[in-house]
Amino acid sequence: MDVEDYILLFLSIWVLGSALTVKGVDVFLTLTLIGLLIAMEVGGLFMSREQKENLKPMVELLLIIFAIIVTKKVYEVLSGG
Repeated sequence: MDVEDYILLFLSIWVLGSALTVKGVDVFLTLTLIGLLIAMEVGGLFMSREQKENLKPMVELLLIIFAIIVTKKVYEVLSGG
């Protein structure tokens, strides 16, 4: 197996494990972002430039969703709800 295959296998297991263990969508999306960032950082040296460019939009989307989740939680804490 190539390193790219191991990265894909890691991401698949990470997302599946996250989906089976958490109950909330916001926690699942946060864990997916963490797994994707880990895979890009650890396997970044072994990935081609094209593969990195293909993953960037997904990371950006998950970062935007993460920012919305954090903003929502901060609002809940500050509003007392």
